[in-house]
Amino acid sequence: MRPTVFTKVFILLFSASFIFLSCKKEKVATDNSSAVKTGWITTGIWKQKDLVLAYPIDFAGSSLPVGFSIYNITDYLPLSGPLITCTQNNTYTFKGDSSYAITGCTELMLPTAGNAGKWRLEVYDAVLRLTSVDNKSQPYWTNNITATQWSIGLTLYVVEADANIPVNLLLEKQ
Repeated sequence: MRPTVFTKVFILLFSASFIFLSCKKEKVATDNSSAVKTGWITTGIWKQKDLVLAYPIDFAGSSLPVGFSIYNITDYLPLSGPLITCTQNNTYTFKGDSSYAITGCTELMLPTAGNAGKWRLEVYDAVLRLTSVDNKSQPYWTNNITATQWSIGLTLYVVEADANIPVNLLLEKQ
C-alpha cells in the first residue's frame, strides 16, 4: 500500500518538529550591561595610560598610523605640546552617585568637563556624557570598556595644524 500525500506531509511535519524540539537550546545571558559597565566605571580610579591617534594623519612629511601615541610628537608642537604632555598623569574617578573628579589637566582634551561634575552613560551605554559643575556638557564615545581598560574617543584641537584630530584616550584601572 502506497502512502498518501497526507501521510507524507504528516511524517515530514512530525520529523521536523521532533528535530526542532530535541535540539539543545542555548540560554541567552540576561546580563544587564548597563549595571556591569557602571560597576566597572565606579570601582576604583582610572589613570591615563596613553593618548593615541584614532585616524592616520600626515605630520612633518611622515604618515602616522592609527594607534600612534600623541606623546611622541609633543616636542614638535610648541603650543599644543605642553597641554598634551600635561595630561599624561591624569586620573579619573567616577562615583556611583554620578559625580566625577579629574585630577590633572583638562583644558585641551576635555575643555567643557573641568575637574568635577556629573557623568552618565547614554545611547546604549556607548556614550559618556560629562557635565561640569558650571553646567557645560559634552558627550564622548566609548570605543571599548572592560573591567580594567577603557578607550574613549574624542578630538583634540591642535593649534599648529589648525585642525581637530580624532584621538583615543586610553585609561587603565588602578
